[in-house]
Amino acid sequence: MKGSASVRKKLLLIINPTSGRGIIKDYLLLIISQLSLAGYEVVVYPTKAKYDAVEKMKEARNYDLVVASGGDGTLNEVITGLIQANANTPIAYIPTGTTNDFATTLGIPKNIPKALDLCIQGKQMPIDIGQFGSRYFTYVAAFGAFTDVAYETPQPRKNMLGGLAYLIEGLLKLPTIQSYKCKITHRDGVIEGDYIFGMISNSDSVAGIKNAFGNQADLSDGLFEVTLIRAPKNLIDIHRILNDFLNTQYDSEYVVTFKTDRMTVESEQDVKWTLDGEDGGILKSVNIRSLQRRVQILSLKM
Repeated sequence: MKGSASVRKKLLLIINPTSGRGIIKDYLLLIISQLSLAGYEVVVYPTKAKYDAVEKMKEARNYDLVVASGGDGTLNEVITGLIQANANTPIAYIPTGTTNDFATTLGIPKNIPKALDLCIQGKQMPIDIGQFGSRYFTYVAAFGAFTDVAYETPQPRKNMLGGLAYLIEGLLKLPTIQSYKCKITHRDGVIEGDYIFGMISNSDSVAGIKNAFGNQADLSDGLFEVTLIRAPKNLIDIHRILNDFLNTQYDSEYVVTFKTDRMTVESEQDVKWTLDGEDGGILKSVNIRSLQRRVQILSLKM
């Protein structure tokens, strides 16, 4: 009969086939089958190069749901493309990266079939997104000590050692730690000083460490959790700071924390940034602000 056929919803599945150990390839048929049974017409797009997902997301308005499969960097590209396209299509996430920090915060399991269930049955949750100059970050922008580890750690080492790879790579960089003289302007005032590390986050997990420095993130309150580590005076101070970090506790003598919805970071030197574990560029000044509840993501949380 005319008009009796149901209209199938359209779904874009963006996968990073090299993320983690490439395990997504073993589950691809299951994913497509389950999404199809759930009533979706599935279009699969494997990324081929950096920023490929950003470009593909220009078509986001044509879909009822976008499912991203990869690491935190893949999710960043999908969300960046969504915002650039001025779209509001909901996003689901199947994490297959090395640490999957943001998935941990969202309560999305690393088990692929269980994450797939969330793509079908999960509830839409509004989350804040960080704007970093003209770029975006999903859960963290950081500078200083160890922040280049995530994207400079060789992929084979990540695949073999997982989160431990970041710690090993970080320890190798201890002799090269430097401080940055920064002026940080935020909604409640101005802070100046020498810092070896700065982190603007919206996540309970960063670099595989849950609740780093006691951070408890509310993903939709419009506020970042900011952590700054002052420059140590000697090797004993460095040891204390690292110990605090690993034990998720902090001493206010070394660590400054506050919440804000916007800030400007200015430095006399070039500062190397990372965004969601990927290269964020080298800058002397950057404006950062929170885009409150900008993206709808499927999650266990509400």
